[in-house]
Amino acid sequence: MKKLIVSACLALLPPAAGAADLASSIGKTLARPAVLRGAFEQSKQVNGFAKPLRSRGVFLVSRDKGVLWDTQKPFASKLRLTHGEIVATQNGAVSFQLSAAKEPTVRVINELMFSLLGGNLQTLDNYFAIAGGQDGKSWRLTLTPKQAALGKVMKRIELSGDQYVRSIAIDESNGDSTRIAFSGQSAVPAALSRDEEARFD
Repeated sequence: MKKLIVSACLALLPPAAGAADLASSIGKTLARPAVLRGAFEQSKQVNGFAKPLRSRGVFLVSRDKGVLWDTQKPFASKLRLTHGEIVATQNGAVSFQLSAAKEPTVRVINELMFSLLGGNLQTLDNYFAIAGGQDGKSWRLTLTPKQAALGKVMKRIELSGDQYVRSIAIDESNGDSTRIAFSGQSAVPAALSRDEEARFD
């Protein structure tokens, strides 16, 4: 179960650039709102299964607080990532919880997530080697893990976007693959609602 949660969280990560010039250029293209909301559609192909597992929902990224990832279909579930932990809930009850203090992988996942969504691609160069390019405001990156621990989970990550990350494709080391498409990203409203604030408490 722990491996599934970690893999799912890694699937949410828009990965990093490695070449300094390219990272700097793309970093200037990326928007850096205090709060970003949007929708996602995810397709996960599990090795040995004919049909992919599909899900969709909405997400929220707070630069200061963390990430809320709410799957709506086919089954409702919620995932919260903060600097200190990852918490999954279903039907209002905690189904899984990982602490960064006890699980080093959680710290890596969260650092990758917050660094990219904050537009700090240079920091993520510690984890990935990169090949890619940029055409105006559009860009595409292919990343391969530098660290053995990440290499045990994934082979490569491909992503594309403009001012926001629009798609992510992850090929895992076990033969599984994940594709995520983002849409409807908006930085308005710029502040969290009371309910959103409460979910981070």
